[in-house]
Amino acid sequence: MGQIKIQESEIDLTHGRKGKMAVLMYAGEDDPVAKLDQAVSTYVGNKGHHQFIDIHMDNPWIRVIMSDINNINQRDFDPQTDRL
Repeated sequence: MGQIKIQESEIDLTHGRKGKMAVLMYAGEDDPVAKLDQAVSTYVGNKGHHQFIDIHMDNPWIRVIMSDINNINQRDFDPQTDRL
């Protein structure tokens, strides 16, 4: 899996718990879908998760995985201050 790179971050959940967000990227000549399918399966095992894939598959080399999305701390969106 040397052609798969990963970046993980912790996510604050309710009740002081932590979840994870991971970005997996494939950099190789093989089919990125098959390679990332295998990497995601290995990464998540049998744990519940949400997987985000480019809807148009313009970028099949990246997957975003999140655990415990239903327990993420939430607040109302403020268009005045919430920006990238």
